[in-house]
Amino acid sequence: MNRLLLSLSFLLTCFVVTGQNPLDHEVTLVVRNVAVEDALYKLIDQNEVKLIFTNDILPKNKVSIRLRRVPLGEVLKEIIKGTNLRFKVIGAQVILYKDVEPPAAKEFTISGFLDDSETGERLIGASIFERNNGRGAITNAYGFYSMTLPAGPVELTYAYLGYEATVRYFILQDNYKENIGLFPSLTLTEVLVIGSDSAIARNPDGSSTDFIQIDDVNWLPKLAGESDLVRTTYLLPGVQTGTDGVGGIHVRGGNPGQNLILIDGVPVYNISHAAGVFSIFNTNAIRTAKLIKGGFPARYGGRISSVLDIRTKEGNKKDYKAQADLGMLTSGLSVEGPIIPDKSSFFVSGRGSFLNLYLQPLSRREKANRGEWGTTSYSFYDVNAKLNYTFSDDDRIYLSYYRGNDRFGNSGNRSDLVNLSTSGGIDNYRIDQGYSEKLYWGNQVGAFRWNHLLSDKLFANAAFTYSNFNVAFDYTSQDSLVNQDIGQTLVSNFSVGQFRSSIEDIGLKLDFDFFPRTHHYLRFGVSFNHQFFNPGILFFDNKIEDEVDSTRSNDLIDANEYAAYLEHEFQWGKKLFFNIGLRAMIQSVNSRNYRSLQPRFNLFWQLSKCVGLKTSYSNMVQFVHLLSSSSIGLPTDLWVPSTAKIRPQEADQINLGAEFTLAPGLILEVETYYKWMNHLLAFSEGAFFLNDWQDNVTSGKGTAYGIEFYLKKQEGRTTGWIAYGLAKTDRQFERIYFGQRYPFKYDRRHDLKIIVNHQISKKWAFSATWVLSSGFAYTLPLEKYTIQLTDYLPVITEEVFDNGEKNGQRMPFYHHLDFTFNYVFKTGKFEHNLNLGVYNVYNRRNPLYNTIRKRYLNQNDKLLEVNKTVQVLLVPITPSIHYSIKF
Repeated sequence: MNRLLLSLSFLLTCFVVTGQNPLDHEVTLVVRNVAVEDALYKLIDQNEVKLIFTNDILPKNKVSIRLRRVPLGEVLKEIIKGTNLRFKVIGAQVILYKDVEPPAAKEFTISGFLDDSETGERLIGASIFERNNGRGAITNAYGFYSMTLPAGPVELTYAYLGYEATVRYFILQDNYKENIGLFPSLTLTEVLVIGSDSAIARNPDGSSTDFIQIDDVNWLPKLAGESDLVRTTYLLPGVQTGTDGVGGIHVRGGNPGQNLILIDGVPVYNISHAAGVFSIFNTNAIRTAKLIKGGFPARYGGRISSVLDIRTKEGNKKDYKAQADLGMLTSGLSVEGPIIPDKSSFFVSGRGSFLNLYLQPLSRREKANRGEWGTTSYSFYDVNAKLNYTFSDDDRIYLSYYRGNDRFGNSGNRSDLVNLSTSGGIDNYRIDQGYSEKLYWGNQVGAFRWNHLLSDKLFANAAFTYSNFNVAFDYTSQDSLVNQDIGQTLVSNFSVGQFRSSIEDIGLKLDFDFFPRTHHYLRFGVSFNHQFFNPGILFFDNKIEDEVDSTRSNDLIDANEYAAYLEHEFQWGKKLFFNIGLRAMIQSVNSRNYRSLQPRFNLFWQLSKCVGLKTSYSNMVQFVHLLSSSSIGLPTDLWVPSTAKIRPQEADQINLGAEFTLAPGLILEVETYYKWMNHLLAFSEGAFFLNDWQDNVTSGKGTAYGIEFYLKKQEGRTTGWIAYGLAKTDRQFERIYFGQRYPFKYDRRHDLKIIVNHQISKKWAFSATWVLSSGFAYTLPLEKYTIQLTDYLPVITEEVFDNGEKNGQRMPFYHHLDFTFNYVFKTGKFEHNLNLGVYNVYNRRNPLYNTIRKRYLNQNDKLLEVNKTVQVLLVPITPSIHYSIKF
């Protein structure tokens, strides 16, 4: 009944409004020999007329009028008779303006910034629409917009997802600056929910882009109560990952090293805590994020598979705010506020783990059950900070910083007694084994930016950037076999070592946004990056029967990367939208220069109000490579550059898609893609990754193609999406699998994701996700045999495995169900959020990988070494609780 009454009231209001023209309203005006200004004000006061004008356009002449109960339009004609004034109806208001001769000969520019009225933070990607002529614009990455419109009456609507739209009426007779603040929309009624509850918003420019709403990420089910941006990307079509997120982001057949991850425009070289179970991105510090999977704009380059562009919060310019979080594994605190109100602000957020409270006692108990004494420890932390200062309406600077570190330790010792019967009696053996591993890794990212408004049509951004990723690994191990009866040591192995690896990236950028006229948006810029690679140094001392080794290292490498781009986004007519660009890049390394020209093309065709078609082509070149010596993406993977021996990676991708609006708030997207990849790099089979890497790698190629379906419901109490992908991807390397083509590990044929959000009431909400995908491909050793390496004394032999078909085996289907309840309530000035959830509800034990473990057995009084294939499992059913408070 309430819904029916609301609908009838809306229809009645529409009928009344559309049925009454303000110019038909009867008014009375009696004046004698008064100024035009006085006549207009008397008309407004006596008749309650909504008339808008500025005094500076009014003539100085006087008028005498005597009209009673006549339409407003007739009275206005009498007042402005003989002048160059005109009037026009916009909505329920009448605009009085000065006629411009010739009427359409002049155009003026409206420009400015959009921000959040409550915090002062700039709004990225907000839309501005002029109703009279149908022209529109969007704000850039720093909230700036510019529109060129014909002189005369203007009605501008400013809108942004999650904010109340604002309308401005005025007469455009000169270039005009209009800075707008939008208010967050928090309205929730029991009848209807207006707005988008989906974490993903649309992108109409023809590219394969998904915008991720950070506020909504917090409502999705969480592993151990941790909101995670990267885990949200796993729920999008075309995005794959390993078991429970281990292994990183794989987009449309790519690998984690082919993703350009940006924090405030600065590349990040490692995004994982705990091998990918958590990401380094603290959700409380993130303002906006978008994932581009195809149709890459020319302003992005350096990777061939995807772009994840993340912008952090700037800080509240109006008031001091704070948020404290407490979960099962981490706690955090965020503070923001003005340094100088409305001029300068700061934002600081920190997050730290306390996993050791659980991990150390649990690991100690688990090791004891295996006959060991020792412990496992792991911890991490993240810090985000940002400062900004506004010098003038045209100048603003930003200083942003991120630092994160991980620390892993694992140690253990055990002693085993083995008794063997011999002809002389019983021999007693003691096996002593010990190990200690310490792994440290971390990122540092910093940026200094200067925004400068050169004119109302030209915006500039200059930036100095810094990114660093370091890995340190220390280890010791010992293994001995002693005959206790005679005190003879039969086997004695001992080793100690240190591994170091790093990459450092220092950059300069200059970007311009130019708005020559409405429906035309030019972006162009240049950049320079100096990269310093340390692909790995190992200091070690191995003592096996008194033999000693020393040090192995890879050469340190410097590389310079230069880039320039031009990108033109424009509209042709009312239905065709283009984004055409070209990116030029040069890498200088080892006295070798690699040059590339990378064309980009996007087209979106609004075929009808409910149907849109899109297509795109992009060529991408990547000068860096990520070499992995494991199957799960450990931080010890090596970042290396293209060199005189190693060519840059290259990919070409084409996309063709359609978008259907099935009902208000219900959208179906269908997209196909095909991607060719060349000059990919991988370790050769059997290579030792600490030898000279350039002599132990092989170059190859790959393909990836598929079709994706994406159904999104974005309005109402129940929202969410269904994503399904049917895909295939393969690889072919010269020195892997005898040069034959084979399935890529993440060649997962079917991939289904279902996400549901339901607003139960103003305080309670429920979310659930279910994921089902084909198991990833892997290679299983079929048999082991011994080969003779020399035909002379002493004879040297080596045990080798016959692996059969490369990636010929498949893990079982991967699937799990997660759900969460969110409860939001207020007490005074405090806002509380309690999250209760369960990860992996029905306890599906998805395997992480298969491994071969060695065991010693007493078989017929002989010490026998046995290899056994074991599945390594990860996250079982896991309840979670998370509490946050804002004040």
